[in-house]
Amino acid sequence: MSKRSAVSGHAPRYRHTEVAVAIGRQIVGGAWAPGQALPPEDALSRELGVSRSSLREAIKILAGKGLVKSSPRRGTVVRAQDQWNLFDADVLSWRSEGQLSADFVRELFELRRMIEPDAAALAAERAIPARLNALETAMAALAAADTHSTHSIEADLAFHRAVLAASGNQLLAALAPVIEASLTLAFRVTRATPDELDHVIPMHGAVVDAIISGDAAAARAAMRGLLARSEHDALAVARPGTAARPQPTGRALSQEPPPRRGRAALPAGVDPGDV
Repeated sequence: MSKRSAVSGHAPRYRHTEVAVAIGRQIVGGAWAPGQALPPEDALSRELGVSRSSLREAIKILAGKGLVKSSPRRGTVVRAQDQWNLFDADVLSWRSEGQLSADFVRELFELRRMIEPDAAALAAERAIPARLNALETAMAALAAADTHSTHSIEADLAFHRAVLAASGNQLLAALAPVIEASLTLAFRVTRATPDELDHVIPMHGAVVDAIISGDAAAARAAMRGLLARSEHDALAVARPGTAARPQPTGRALSQEPPPRRGRAALPAGVDPGDV
C-alpha cells in the first residue's frame, strides 16, 4: 500500500492521528536523532498525502508527548529521550514494538513495584466495600477465563485497576493507564507462550484474600510476589539487553537513497483505534 493510500483510506478526521502514529514510531525507534529537524511542512505534508493542517495537528500530538518541539528558525525538532513523556501509553507502546527488551521489562517492573504493593496494602487497610466488590468481580472473571486468552488479559487489567482504585487514593488510581500500558506489553509476550501459567490464578487470589481480610502486610507481600513472578515470566521471553535501534540516517522517515530525501514511511493498515 502506498504512503498516500495508507492515510487516505480512512475518514479525514483520522488522518492527523495516523500521521502522528507513523512519525512517532519512527522517532521512538531511533530513525531520528535528538536535535534533528523533520522535513519542511510543505514537503512532508505533500509526501504523506495529507493537508498541512492535518500535519500540524499531528505535530501537536507529538509535541504533547514530548517527542518534538517547534521553533520559527529550525522547524520541528526531535527532543532528547529524557524529555519524552515516558508515561504516555503510545510512547510506551512504541518503545516496545517487536520483542520486548529485557532492560525495558526491568524498568516497567521497577515502576510497578514502587506503586502496586503499597496500593494493595492501602486497599486492605481501608476496605472500601464497593471497591472491594469490584476487585472480587475482576478476580472471578480472571479465574473463569482461559489464561492464554484475551479475556484473561482484560480481566487481569481490570484486577490491577481495581487494586489501585481500592487504595482510596485518587492519585494512585490515576496511575492506572501507566500500569495498564505496562501490563498490556508484558501480557502480549507472556500470554502468547505455550508454557503453563498455573500460578496466575493462585497468586492473584492471594492478593485478593489478603486485601479482603484487611491484612495490609500480607497484601503488600502477595503483590510483591505476584510482580516478581510476572517479571520472571516476561524476562523469560524478552530480548536480552536494550532494544536495538536503527542508526539515524539524517534522512526523513525511510531508508531510501539520498536523492529521495524527505520521504516519510507510513505503515500500511494503521488503525486509528490504536491512538
